[in-house]
Amino acid sequence: MTTTECYRNLQVGHLLAGRLLDWELAVFSDPLSDLSRLAVRLRMPEPADTLVLAPRPGPAAERWVHLCWRIHLLADAVCSTVPVVRERARSERLGVA
Repeated sequence: MTTTECYRNLQVGHLLAGRLLDWELAVFSDPLSDLSRLAVRLRMPEPADTLVLAPRPGPAAERWVHLCWRIHLLADAVCSTVPVVRERARSERLGVA
């Protein structure tokens, strides 16, 4: 696993002219986890599609992105204080549309 500076709150609303804003949640972490979080926020059915944004994904990257995606969905389902986010994550975790 590669550890580097990660944004941890990557979403469209935090981008302006191709630059990231709102860095208060930045940490040293796994960039593939960051991409997985983006997939959750964008409600992407296939989190591995975010790997096109990774500089050099390794051979286990797809499996790792799927695992991180499931962890982020679980975290949203259990911990989110926003009811819509919590319910959406619960339905996606259960496979309910």
